[in-house]
Amino acid sequence: MKILSSFIVLAFLSIGCAQFVPPTGGPRDVTPPKLLTSIPENKSINFDDKNLELTFDEYIDITSLKQELIITPEPKAFYNVKLKDKTVKLAFEEKLDTNTTYTFNFRNGIKDLNEKNPANNLKLVLSTGPKIDSLSISGRIIDIDSKKPILDATVGIYTLIDTILYYNRKPNYFTKSDSTGSFKFENIKNNTYKLLAFKDKNSNLIFDQKNEMVGYIPDTIKLNKNLQLDTIQLYRANLENVKIKRPISRERLFKIQLNKDIIDAEIKFDKLQNELSFQIEKSEINLFKLNEALIDTVLATIVTTDSLLHKDTLTQKIYFMEPINSNKKKTLEVMGISTNIKNNAYVNNEIEYKLTFQYPIVRMDSSKIIFLSDTIAKDKPKFKWKSKNELQISVNSTAANQVELRIPSNTFENYKGDTNSNFSISNRIIKPDQTGSIEGSTSNKTDSKIAILINVDTQEIVDEITFVENFEFKNIIPALYTIKIIVDKNKNGIWDPGNLEKQTMPEKILINSIPIKVRSNFDLKDIYIN
Repeated sequence: MKILSSFIVLAFLSIGCAQFVPPTGGPRDVTPPKLLTSIPENKSINFDDKNLELTFDEYIDITSLKQELIITPEPKAFYNVKLKDKTVKLAFEEKLDTNTTYTFNFRNGIKDLNEKNPANNLKLVLSTGPKIDSLSISGRIIDIDSKKPILDATVGIYTLIDTILYYNRKPNYFTKSDSTGSFKFENIKNNTYKLLAFKDKNSNLIFDQKNEMVGYIPDTIKLNKNLQLDTIQLYRANLENVKIKRPISRERLFKIQLNKDIIDAEIKFDKLQNELSFQIEKSEINLFKLNEALIDTVLATIVTTDSLLHKDTLTQKIYFMEPINSNKKKTLEVMGISTNIKNNAYVNNEIEYKLTFQYPIVRMDSSKIIFLSDTIAKDKPKFKWKSKNELQISVNSTAANQVELRIPSNTFENYKGDTNSNFSISNRIIKPDQTGSIEGSTSNKTDSKIAILINVDTQEIVDEITFVENFEFKNIIPALYTIKIIVDKNKNGIWDPGNLEKQTMPEKILINSIPIKVRSNFDLKDIYIN
């Protein structure tokens, strides 16, 4: 509230640690604090002091001021924040650099005491020299993969210093992007700069490529007028080498915990190759002892591949704990089965089931598995183990209306001795005249490109094709879709990230801005993605 009775004020001041409780009743205060005076005044020149003071029209809360206040360029001296009545004071240990324009952006750091309304657009500009620098740089930050704006990305601009790589030090000026991804530098000096944007997870104002998103402009910026930049896209640039954090040994499981996620691994054992199976789960490699009698220590050479296709070679001794009580009766569990196709979902006549198991399978009786086309077992499925945890079942079905996959109990057994219960999945056949198609292009007519069709609801990749001028997806089941296009300049079939050291940019990713609705017996043409 704007006005407090003298009784409430005195009570509040006299009870040191008591919690402030505003009087009840009356309309809610929605008015933010108003700056009455500042020392120095905004846009002052020749500032030669170590203290700044701002006085407001009501009592204020500065709990988050240190986190919210952005001072550019960043002062070399430390400062303390003090609050007395309605005045906040910034006290620097040393004077600011000479002939420099400083901008103090308080963002949401100063709020009223009662309702926590932040002061609106509170900024203070001052110069320690005879003039105020007036140039500006503005732009927008988005995620390269989703094209969505990024909030609170750190955007830094750096003067050029030959002896230090700019991305290994703090920026001369920095700011944060807002909820729309927009950012703006104001009162910048005429100079030549490099620009870097990143998600500063540890808040140290230095880009740490081990775990932070990054985006940049490869060319230098010669700032001699106000500049509006093209959109800057941040990508994940985890270039840290894969390392083993911790190995964990159990009776029939050896777990290797890594410092980062991987997408693949090749493992060679010095002996007993067929006695072990492994499974990758993001930043973990699980090795299973298939032969319960195995007691030897095995040396594993592991070649990992991360999301940026960097390979690292690790070595680890694999060993398993001895059973605590070998006479204890084992408790068997019902084995779960997960599939890539949902029950009752539409499928076409070329069906590919992917069955995933939590643990390695050591026995399968394929003769028990039944595939029905319109209730008749006439189409023979083909089986292919992708790993001991994943089975691919492919069928070219002659069904006109419905198919069903039946897996009776005790068809599969995992390395622990667990077996499955009855499992079935039934699906409806979608006919060609019930499907749709999408045909389109981009402005790039020369480079090789990869078009990826993604179901909006499930986020599953439905199809993927390579093209140069036009792309076309056929026989699409009606639904909402997103199309992601990778401009594959080097034709290696994958998206390649940028290289900050070499100042090369990541390969472009294009996405349609509005989901595409595919309807039955309808062809969508001239879809343009840019």
